[in-house]
Amino acid sequence: MKYLFTFLSLSLLSVSCGSGSVDLAIDNPTTEPVIIRVDSLEVEIPAEQVVWVEMGKGNHSLTLKNDSIVNFNFVSDVYMVNPTLTEYLMAGEYYGNNNSYAMYQMANTNTVEFLGIELEGDYAIVKDLINPITWDYGPRETLPETIQMESGASYEVLQKLFSPIEFIKLVSESRGTE
Repeated sequence: MKYLFTFLSLSLLSVSCGSGSVDLAIDNPTTEPVIIRVDSLEVEIPAEQVVWVEMGKGNHSLTLKNDSIVNFNFVSDVYMVNPTLTEYLMAGEYYGNNNSYAMYQMANTNTVEFLGIELEGDYAIVKDLINPITWDYGPRETLPETIQMESGASYEVLQKLFSPIEFIKLVSESRGTE
């Protein structure tokens, strides 16, 4: 019944919002459900799922599990809300010819620490409660194996946001230890 109520509330909220709306992707990378309140709407996010909420642009309040309230002025079109304050890894995936790869790599290399591992490459850490979405593929979305590039382009980079569980699984698969 709670899921039905949440679904109906989200549906009514999205119908009532027209232009000037903001989409919130509320992500839960943990193995337990998480509850967050967006203004007066209580949203339950199942384990390892994302729930989308649409609302009008402007000032809104988020109430977290510990009853702390965060007020935020939502001005962009799409945000990810991270109610568990989990650290995510954003990685650039290069698609293109080998001739351009060295130039891309030189221009896009930095060092970050994720899950106690130092990584060097096109990486960034995303860990804030409210994050404008700047990536192409979110947690639990799969990058394509191939892409079609515009004519004349020698490469394209797609940004992928990895949850910790997803990153550990990727590393395990690449080592053949899954």
